[in-house]
Amino acid sequence: MGGIFVSFILPQAIALINKPGPVSQEALERVFLMSCLCAAMCWFGYQLPPSRNLIKKLDLAIDTKKLFQGGIVFVLIGYVSYFLIMRQPEAARENTQWTGIITIYAFFSTLIYPGLTILLSSTLRHPTISKLILTAFAAALPLHTIILYGRREPTATFILTIGLSLYFIRKLVPPRWLVISFVVIALFAIPLTGTYRAIAKTGDWSQLQEIQPLETLENFVKNQEILELKNAALLMDAAVRTNQYGYGIEYWNSLIFRFVPAQLVGANFKKLLQIELANYDLETLYRYKMTTGITITGIGDAFTQFDYMGCLFFFCLAWFFKTLWFSANYKNSITSQIFYVSLFSPSMLSVTHGTVGFIPDFVFNLIFLSLVIIYASRKPMYKGLNVSVDNMLEKQIKY
Repeated sequence: MGGIFVSFILPQAIALINKPGPVSQEALERVFLMSCLCAAMCWFGYQLPPSRNLIKKLDLAIDTKKLFQGGIVFVLIGYVSYFLIMRQPEAARENTQWTGIITIYAFFSTLIYPGLTILLSSTLRHPTISKLILTAFAAALPLHTIILYGRREPTATFILTIGLSLYFIRKLVPPRWLVISFVVIALFAIPLTGTYRAIAKTGDWSQLQEIQPLETLENFVKNQEILELKNAALLMDAAVRTNQYGYGIEYWNSLIFRFVPAQLVGANFKKLLQIELANYDLETLYRYKMTTGITITGIGDAFTQFDYMGCLFFFCLAWFFKTLWFSANYKNSITSQIFYVSLFSPSMLSVTHGTVGFIPDFVFNLIFLSLVIIYASRKPMYKGLNVSVDNMLEKQIKY
């Protein structure tokens, strides 16, 4: 999480200071304070002892052959869904706000990532030619998305899937300099995303030679006016001025939006399930209009839900991931390893995009991964903790 705050939030904070626009000094201080609180909660939450009960429940005996079969099914569903998306009219595909049947295809297309995680972990444990071919097949679609569309989320997910799988399965620990290098690369790469997407769209790859990362970053922090953190600052200020908070309603609405298909139950029924919230009129309050496709960050949406108490989301998130880490790393739980890898990217998006999106991502992975794990489980109950791990947990509880 520290790397995300440094590579994504920090440059935006500097840019916001240089070009605050309609953001007042008070709003500026508020968004910076909230950012610091959220970052601090990530650290404080990780200091809690992991959940012993959850670690036990995740310690399942898995039939790796059945698990691999489940991964293949996920990959096939992902490919079929992507094929159906590509058959839609170009105008529908290029629209940043998808509606209609394409949203259902997009819903199932994301199964390619947990499928890749399962196939890769199985291949690293017991490599065979057939497994290598199937894993390469699973990786081809994410790579296609990364290269042709320059998407940040698939790029981060793909890199982390490989890196974390190598760590959990082969115990390959990246040197500290490499981790720091990735953070620095991300620092320069994020402002270049728009430029890369424009080049990818035209297909003129020779323009890549003209990219100057240092100048782009410098221009970003000095002159950039369209900022996710600016959206966050203004929304937070609007929440304070109007005294209107979501109190968690957006989390419920996001679940309905993600899992209730209007094509099957009807748009009116879906709307009935959602709780209507008053929108902040930023144009009236600040003469500011948010650019379509730009996020409000987890800093902003956590505050608009619970004021400063929204930072506790990151406290709970850190504790949950510490529990998964202990189970995946020290108990070598296959279940925990798959969940950890699959949820790591959504956890980072809770900073860059919003905390609201993490809940449906968590439920999505919980539903589909649980189905595969139930199918692949050899024993319905968990084994007891071994002595070494039990001692580690005792030390965590003490300190």
